Amino acid sequence: MQIHIPDFAWSPYGLIVVLSVVIGFAAAILLMRKFKVQKETILYTCILTFVCTIAISLFAAFSITENGIQIGFSGLGAVVGMVIGLFISALIIKDKPDIVMASFICTAPLMYGLAKAGCLLAGCCHGKPYSGPFALIYHKSAEESFFPAQIIDMTVFITVYIISLNLVLRMKNKVRAIYIIIAILIPVRFVLEYLRHYHDGSLIASGQITVLIAGAAALVVITIWKAVLKLSCR
Repeated sequence: MQIHIPDFAWSPYGLIVVLSVVIGFAAAILLMRKFKVQKETILYTCILTFVCTIAISLFAAFSITENGIQIGFSGLGAVVGMVIGLFISALIIKDKPDIVMASFICTAPLMYGLAKAGCLLAGCCHGKPYSGPFALIYHKSAEESFFPAQIIDMTVFITVYIISLNLVLRMKNKVRAIYIIIAILIPVRFVLEYLRHYHDGSLIASGQITVLIAGAAALVVITIWKAVLKLSCR
């Protein structure tokens, strides 16, 4: 069984990515409402975090090549941007910041997983050449078939979202839940890099180094945020 992807006259990538972010934010809002976060807090946090998420994601994927300026969407950049937006929000609005942060970190895997549907249809981030079950065949290059790395990404990250949701709902210590979620996300994203067509077969490729740097940056911001929360509560 092979999966055939048509050649779109207009790429749905951008629309799917934006919709995935909107759905993720909606899921975070539902979580915050469940934990009785004020409506004003939710509104202002969502605006600030959305801007930071999109801006840093676009900045991380921005490049200048021989073919001109290339603009895309970086999932890792989006996570870092979201954490930064939430950090700034926590400094300004001190309404249950641990729950606000946990709600968004929890839904990050959902956003990433759904966004991979855009990669699937656009043909980016595909796997290595492959002709077995569920191989992807793009009509614009029908002579080649690829491993369905994007489908694996979608399945894995939506599963991680379900695990993260259970952690946030059941754990009283939301900060600890945040650390556990990030501790799951970093190695998962690291391992999935091996499936990418651009992975050179080395033990640790450049894409995986980027994953580790982005994960470390997120952990540093979370740790600083935690320290700031403690100081503000004194």
